[in-house]
Amino acid sequence: MTDTPKHTGELGIVEAVERLLAEIEPATEAECHAYDFKAYIAPQLKRFGFECRYRADGLMDGADGRCVLQKRTLAALTNMLCGKGAIAAMIGQRGIGKTQIAAQYVIDRLWAEHGTAKCSWFHYTKLTTVVAKLKAFYGDFGTTDMERLEAYRAFLTHDLDLLIIDELHEVADDSRHKDRILSDILDARYAAKKDTLLISNQSASEFSKATSPSIISRLNEHGGIIPCEWESFREKPAI
Repeated sequence: MTDTPKHTGELGIVEAVERLLAEIEPATEAECHAYDFKAYIAPQLKRFGFECRYRADGLMDGADGRCVLQKRTLAALTNMLCGKGAIAAMIGQRGIGKTQIAAQYVIDRLWAEHGTAKCSWFHYTKLTTVVAKLKAFYGDFGTTDMERLEAYRAFLTHDLDLLIIDELHEVADDSRHKDRILSDILDARYAAKKDTLLISNQSASEFSKATSPSIISRLNEHGGIIPCEWESFREKPAI
């Protein structure tokens, strides 16, 4: 005759846990994607300097024809930025989503690296910020804060896999410093084989007039100018 094991209550706990687990529905692929974006992609975009409105999934989703043109521009940009020191410039009127395209490019790169050991370094900034910080470094009279400015210049020129500089058109009143600073950064990044993306709310002719010949030469030799020529989203919302 065998002894009947005494019931301690543990069996009931195990059954209850198993029942609860059986009732949990597995997350869908869309739910997993949304979670990964919120937990991994969005924080990286914030770290890289993108404003909140660009830290969103599906920036160019939609049936609107302009979204199709944005995606074509993104494809051209992706082909151009190949990690060998290319310099690309997206130009066109304001409100057409050029910065959205830049953000989506970074998002696509982050998705490609998600779950791998690779971690690319990107940085989004505006030319007014760069000029304001580095003007003293390139000034004729120097600065007492040289060490900090040298570190910032090294960050821009060597530490980043991709540097995105927006609103080139906003520094027209300080063109002497703008051209000198921008040319130096582009030359250093090209030598280090680091890609650079420039963004400006200008037409092709306006951009050529406002940009130094040396920068235009670099663009023509090691990258290209990508015109964005569709209607502004601010005039007519996307479908």
